[in-house]
Amino acid sequence: MGKTFRLTVNDKTYEVEIGDLSQSTIEVTVDGEMFSVRLERDAQEMGRGPIPVLSPASSPVAPPPLAAPVPRAKAPSALPATDGKTLAAPMPGVVLAVRVKAGDKVKRGQEVCLLESMKMELNILAAADGVVKKVFVSQGQNVAHGTVLVEFE
Repeated sequence: MGKTFRLTVNDKTYEVEIGDLSQSTIEVTVDGEMFSVRLERDAQEMGRGPIPVLSPASSPVAPPPLAAPVPRAKAPSALPATDGKTLAAPMPGVVLAVRVKAGDKVKRGQEVCLLESMKMELNILAAADGVVKKVFVSQGQNVAHGTVLVEFE
């Protein structure tokens, strides 16, 4: 793929592999899970420092014009690792929405929560049919990787 980095966030280390930065959509793998992301082209305007050079020095290309802010990328829907009784956050993020409550019947593949992580929205889906026993998170809550979101009967 591309370059691999080890990043530590809140004492948790992640292995991040970043694909070809010259493409408009970049494949990024975080701890073995692949995401398609787009770089923000207005990083300098947002006070994040200079815009990175995306092309090799041997074949310079004029930088793309600054564009309006890029909306959050939609990540592929996720069926996070589960023990069958619980559904856990596949990566750290912020809970944007909780789509179920205790007592709700869910079908495999039904959206249970919506997380924002790394400027992407991640649909958290039920891994199996079941009944929600307890919801452990609420909208706006920050969650760490592995945080239990929902428990099933």
